[in-house]
Amino acid sequence: MERRLSVVAIMVGSLLAFEIVAAFFSHSVALLSDVAHVGTDFLSALLTLFAERIARRPSTQLMSYGFKRGTVVAAFVNGFSLILLSVIILGQTILRFFYPEPVQPFWMIGAALVALSVDGIILWMLTKGEQNLNIKSSFIHFLGDALVSFGVILAAILVSVTHKPWFDPAITFVLVSVMIYTSWKIVKESLLILMEGTPNTIKLEILYDVICRLPGILAVHDIHVWAVSDREYAASLHVVIGPKVVISDTDRLLKEIEGILKDRFGIVHTAIQLESHVDPEHHGFPHQKDHEPFEDGVNRKDVPTAFNTFFV
Repeated sequence: MERRLSVVAIMVGSLLAFEIVAAFFSHSVALLSDVAHVGTDFLSALLTLFAERIARRPSTQLMSYGFKRGTVVAAFVNGFSLILLSVIILGQTILRFFYPEPVQPFWMIGAALVALSVDGIILWMLTKGEQNLNIKSSFIHFLGDALVSFGVILAAILVSVTHKPWFDPAITFVLVSVMIYTSWKIVKESLLILMEGTPNTIKLEILYDVICRLPGILAVHDIHVWAVSDREYAASLHVVIGPKVVISDTDRLLKEIEGILKDRFGIVHTAIQLESHVDPEHHGFPHQKDHEPFEDGVNRKDVPTAFNTFFV
């Protein structure tokens, strides 16, 4: 994948130089937006390549989880920069409605066809090999660039046929709006990981219910699940065991819980603390100080009620 990303960066850099010249001669705001977009794509390709290389570095004492989250940071930067650029282009597009300028359809179509061809090759290259949020954000960048190139071609044709220059900013407005929407999804997903939020694919109430149904377990509290990277999850939780569970059973119980977390929820890093009771002074989420602790004789059919005790 790193070799493909290097080729992508070279292709985008060459395309950027070509489109700068074409935008200068065409006076098209649609093509100008494409130039700006290609510029961010060039930076995106370099950032994506750098993040992929950093992510492969082994863990250290300072970075015990390794550098895999670097790809998430790159995805966030890519998505946020595209939104910021799209907003700027949107402002220029609105101004062009009020202050239209003549465009040169020949330059628009020529440059857009070249850009669309390059974007098509890049999109095909990004679908091959390993996939992660970083590659996905880069793919969104180039997909948006391909959409803008298509819009430039469409705008040039409509302007040539109708002689109405407002088609140029109108189509740009629609395409830039689509770019903002798709970029926001990447930003939101990467921000959730950076803020160590619970991954969307994991429901804490289901995790709680599955573990509480194991023999010898009375309750689970202080559950935290977060993402080390977009494909690697970690969790910490406190497990309340019953009075009949002896020390020799705890290793088996821990391995059983770890197996469930890994096989069913994809959680590979776990920190599980076994307890004989719930500390009423404990303030950690989701256990609250004013909630009643579990009794040793809790009935299995009361598990949903037990979940509400700790999560509501």
